[in-house]
Amino acid sequence: MREKINEIISNKHFVGIALIVISLIMATPFVLKSFENDMQNVKTVDSEGRNGSEDGKTDGTGNKSIPIKRSDELIEAENRELAGIYSAMKEDNPDFAGFLRISGTKLEYPVMYTPYEPEKYLHLDINGIESEGGLPFIDTRCDVEPESDNIIIYGHNMKDGSMFASLMSYQDRAYFEEHPIIRYDTVDEIREYEVMSVFYDRVYYTDETDVFKFYDFINAENKADFDYNIGQYLKKSVYDTGVKAEYGDKLITLVTCAYHTENGRFVVVARRK
Repeated sequence: MREKINEIISNKHFVGIALIVISLIMATPFVLKSFENDMQNVKTVDSEGRNGSEDGKTDGTGNKSIPIKRSDELIEAENRELAGIYSAMKEDNPDFAGFLRISGTKLEYPVMYTPYEPEKYLHLDINGIESEGGLPFIDTRCDVEPESDNIIIYGHNMKDGSMFASLMSYQDRAYFEEHPIIRYDTVDEIREYEVMSVFYDRVYYTDETDVFKFYDFINAENKADFDYNIGQYLKKSVYDTGVKAEYGDKLITLVTCAYHTENGRFVVVARRK
């Protein structure tokens, strides 16, 4: 397995890297075939051992999925392997900031950070090749070292269901209940975030001042400022997730286009566990 990882990394083949990331999560060996064929059979599990099949209930054949229980030692081993892959990806492309995924969904992509060029990856893949869907990228006003209180990540709402299109499913509470955890790993840390708020909003004009601009909350000036912004997030949420945040907590905010209004956006805010 190690030889295969090194071979694929050295060839700068991101699709292969993505498959290895998924295979390590599964902790089962497999042969690299076509990406589409393999993805149809992939199931992942989260840190609590819950099954990550597409519907969370069956294995794709109509049979009930059997939850996979993993030991702490196995989880730690997987995380070490992932950290090695992330480090290699960072070395290969310094714009790599982390890897975002939601178990049991199509959302699993590297996240890019280019403060010198805000929308560099709007239509580029990790190898710099033109791609309609591009890659998720961090708001350039955010800092990654040290990290801002709120990391805002943008991604396209693609018609084929790729990129951040699946975020729209969070408008249904049942979907949230099956996918309450978002993984956002960095080169240095393996992380989990709990979904706190999901809501529809829009990008406001600069002369609109008496409104809450969700995308402007990056760093809290103090506890009162943090509490105010969290209160607005919870107020806007289409349902109560039961998750709250306290001053000092770290957040990620995932943003994609929505079409309920001009310049509409759909937003998912999550608190780091």
